[in-house]
Amino acid sequence: MGSTPRLAELLGDTLLTRVLLERNRVRCPPTLGLMYRPPRSYQTEGTTVTAVSLTEREGQGELVQREVLKFLESLAMEPYSKVVLKPSGGRWSGSNRPVRFLEKRDCEAVRREVCSLLPLLEEGETVLLEAFCPTMSPVSPVLTQTWDMYRRMNVPRPDLSFRMCAVVTRSPEGLPLLNQSLETTLQDWGLSDSAQCSSIHSQVKSTAETCLRVAMEMEAGLSPEQRGGRAAQTDMIGVDMLLSCSGQVVTPFCLGLKPSRCLESCGLFLSGGGALLHTPLNRSQRYIMEGRNLLIIGAGGFCETFVWESARDFGLKIHLVESNPTHFAAGLVTTFIHLDLTDHKRAPENCSRICEVLCERGIHPDGCLTFWDDCVVLVALVCERLGLRSSPTLAVRTARQKSQTHLCLLDGAPVEPSLADFRPPSFLEPKTTSSPPRPRLPLSFPEPTLGCCYSSPRLSSLIRSVEPSNGSTTTTTIADFPPASPSNNTISDIADNRVNLTKLSGNPIRDPSSEKATPVDRISGLFPDSPLPLPLPSRPVWTPSPHIYAVPCYHVESRADLEKAARLVSFPAVMKLEYGAGAVGSKCVNSAEECQAHLEKISNDIREGTDYAGAGLAWSNAMTLMEYLSGTEHEIDLVLFDGQKVSAFVSDSGPTRVPSFTVTAAAMPSYLRPDKRAQLVEAALRCCLGCGLTDGVFNVEMKMTPTGPRLIEINARMGGYCLRDWIQVVYGADILLAAFMVACGLRPRIPEASPPLCHLIGVMCILPQHFQVLKTTASSEVLRLLHSRGVIHFSQLEDKLISRVYEYPYCNVACQSQDRDAARLQLLSACQILGIDSPDYPVSYFLSDFK
Repeated sequence: MGSTPRLAELLGDTLLTRVLLERNRVRCPPTLGLMYRPPRSYQTEGTTVTAVSLTEREGQGELVQREVLKFLESLAMEPYSKVVLKPSGGRWSGSNRPVRFLEKRDCEAVRREVCSLLPLLEEGETVLLEAFCPTMSPVSPVLTQTWDMYRRMNVPRPDLSFRMCAVVTRSPEGLPLLNQSLETTLQDWGLSDSAQCSSIHSQVKSTAETCLRVAMEMEAGLSPEQRGGRAAQTDMIGVDMLLSCSGQVVTPFCLGLKPSRCLESCGLFLSGGGALLHTPLNRSQRYIMEGRNLLIIGAGGFCETFVWESARDFGLKIHLVESNPTHFAAGLVTTFIHLDLTDHKRAPENCSRICEVLCERGIHPDGCLTFWDDCVVLVALVCERLGLRSSPTLAVRTARQKSQTHLCLLDGAPVEPSLADFRPPSFLEPKTTSSPPRPRLPLSFPEPTLGCCYSSPRLSSLIRSVEPSNGSTTTTTIADFPPASPSNNTISDIADNRVNLTKLSGNPIRDPSSEKATPVDRISGLFPDSPLPLPLPSRPVWTPSPHIYAVPCYHVESRADLEKAARLVSFPAVMKLEYGAGAVGSKCVNSAEECQAHLEKISNDIREGTDYAGAGLAWSNAMTLMEYLSGTEHEIDLVLFDGQKVSAFVSDSGPTRVPSFTVTAAAMPSYLRPDKRAQLVEAALRCCLGCGLTDGVFNVEMKMTPTGPRLIEINARMGGYCLRDWIQVVYGADILLAAFMVACGLRPRIPEASPPLCHLIGVMCILPQHFQVLKTTASSEVLRLLHSRGVIHFSQLEDKLISRVYEYPYCNVACQSQDRDAARLQLLSACQILGIDSPDYPVSYFLSDFK
């Protein structure tokens, strides 16, 4: 499957494949091939294959008799008592072909049958005479129930045997991958010993994967013309095998390869076909994307190098807009456009400039995206201007500012039930006034409101709607209240508004948190004079909403902001840059004094975007004080298209370095139980949709707390560092290609690899902690060498060793294994040898969650 007719013809040549397989130590039946005008020559030395070329179909009696007798008396045929005779190639490639089983000792009968097939051959076809390999007999009688058994008739038990077709596919990394199970067949065959079944399965798996590897190596030596196309390759084959038993030794024999219709013949469309179709789907999507024009805004840093290399491999035409005229990516793209985009607060003006340049140069992009946090808002504006697919600008703005993200989610909390929800049906009346639509935020990015704290959704809902006693609804929003100074807009002031709400509604506004009565008592308190039984609410009191994942936080720019924040956010808390990335400037604080000291330090150390590239300082060095969350940290990489989840990948993060929260370790796939992983995926999806993000690849950071998932932040772009590389290795999925496809308005198809292909566990080498180690025992040269030998999985994130005040990752060192405990132990040993592990950087502690 996936190959061209020329490749299919090569792999369908039984003689050719058996010669290649035997040279790679794959057992095949000894074979004699009588070929009528063969299209190629065969080098059979050192194999049990004999190839005889015939120029005529008639008058070959003496030659046939001599070759048949020589083959039957050969050393390779001594263990066998029977032979199989069949035509092959051309018209005989299907299942409808004559097959004869003959006794080896009857040489005359064998010769006569061979001669009877020769006149039927056409040019390029072959008569195959091969050894009959006895199949493994059942360990216990196989039950074959029929209606005759119920009629008490003695029916002879059939002599059963079985053959296998193991379907093996080329993985996205170009490796053979088997997705076939023998357990059911072996169980029916009476094999109950798990060790023996595992041994047989391993032999079959190794043989099948070797067969595809041999085919791949053969194709690699062919020219595009010989393969039938520039990108032609075999993605999937069926390997016909049987199990032969000699004494207690079971040996798989390969009978041939099926280059086409292998899924249909094995019936795998309903069981496992999705994983086997992974590579063909990937190649089809790359074919669709080839030649498309992509506009990328912001080149990013060294760790985005893979974007330009992969885009060229995909055949995309990249038009890059970048502020740095000497950026290394300028020579790796189709078009390089230099525009000063450093002032991100002028995004609408920059959008107009970009569109003007595109018009002048006649560039018509099929999609627009970025991999750089600072440019996500600008990309959304450009997409809206050009009519390209993207999430709404307002949604991207919301995700860009950490505190605004949580505010948006809290703002979507369900409104507390009104009196009308509890009235009997006979009392229900149409509402006299309707709630006006909530005003949308302006398109220009608003400056954050000083002193605005985002906390309890219950308190937030109190200022939304008031139910007067007469049954009408009066909606009161924040804008309806008299203007107040920003400092009044706090949790405490919201609680004080209960008095105002009481005056407006005529009914007392209760604080549910202070009540200890039962739900029935609380409802009855609303209707003290009603003799009627109270019905259930007309709409759910509690509906799942993304606000349950939000965290109390407070935007901070001054000392006055900190004083208010310290009264409203409990300690310990986290202080981080409002637009930050990579944990630069983050710190765990335990008091208001520590908050003030850290704010002053940030204000002095980092003010502009050039201080720490990619840290978000080009927007502002304002900070956020956020409630500290206990639990394990995780990253969820989501692929969304038209508001629907296409795919999701969960990874685990190790304990961060306190107090700076620098990332230390990661593991993929997640060690969480399936239900916990599903909770994280659902939470991440709801948070993205709650902010309005509908299209793109997003990275969501969350914590799994004792009370469930809680949001840390949403990155409105594809996950950075080594996530794309890891997802490719572990799941065989390319989220970079998915990002390109979504930007072009195409829904990507990403079949999930279940189970994952392997386990990856890695640690970060951070600066300045590992400055000396990275110059000596764990230098980039040493790490690249170990990577090339398969000892470690090395990802370099920065191109220069520069020691700075705030910690940041320089590279990632990981180990890969089929067993997660083995990967963890291998990584721990490697870090100890390389000097990455130390008392100040205890790798064993950072890996402690991955058990």
